[in-house]
Amino acid sequence: MATIKKGILGGFSGKVGTVIGGNWRGVDYMRSLPKVSTKPATALQAEQRLKFATVIAFLKPISALITKGYQSVTGARTPLNAAVSYHIKKAIAGVAPEFTIDPSKVVFSQGDIAGAWAPQVESTVPASIVFGWQDNTGTGLAEGDDQAILLVYNAAKEQYVSLENAALRSAGQVNLILPASFTGDEVNCWMSFSSSDGKRMATSVYISSVTVA
Repeated sequence: MATIKKGILGGFSGKVGTVIGGNWRGVDYMRSLPKVSTKPATALQAEQRLKFATVIAFLKPISALITKGYQSVTGARTPLNAAVSYHIKKAIAGVAPEFTIDPSKVVFSQGDIAGAWAPQVESTVPASIVFGWQDNTGTGLAEGDDQAILLVYNAAKEQYVSLENAALRSAGQVNLILPASFTGDEVNCWMSFSSSDGKRMATSVYISSVTVA
């Protein structure tokens, strides 16, 4: 059953016969019910679905970070839609059915402020990683009070550690504490920056993998 929210001339939400009505980002829409296909998926369709599932599984645990990182996305697409589209096109590695994510192609934020210069990571103290970078304050839109965003992924455990507002751009270094269970594991590391008010982003960079001390 459909519900008319603004009288007979307004949009509606729900199903009327073979038509579905709703509202997306303030825009009323109508669409027909999808037809159920009885045809088996082609090899290409099956491959695309597998790529989609691989990307979704990778990004879903950091969906909140993706929402912030892709906040500049406009139009009908959501930040997560945009991130999924990018990673399907650019970050898939391997062949079906063994698709994986290439960590060097992962981008968790996109924007126009300067990213990290000469980023590096090392782990010498148990269950921690030191992130270092060159202070590039004054380059383009880079400000000294931009906030570092750190991301670490442990593929063996399929777990993320992320930290927003980790340090000022001008600091040039910050230590990230990890779970003790990460000791001895190889992890992948990325970083980015946001403006001090969180409204502008840099494009994130992949740094490298490192074995946690």
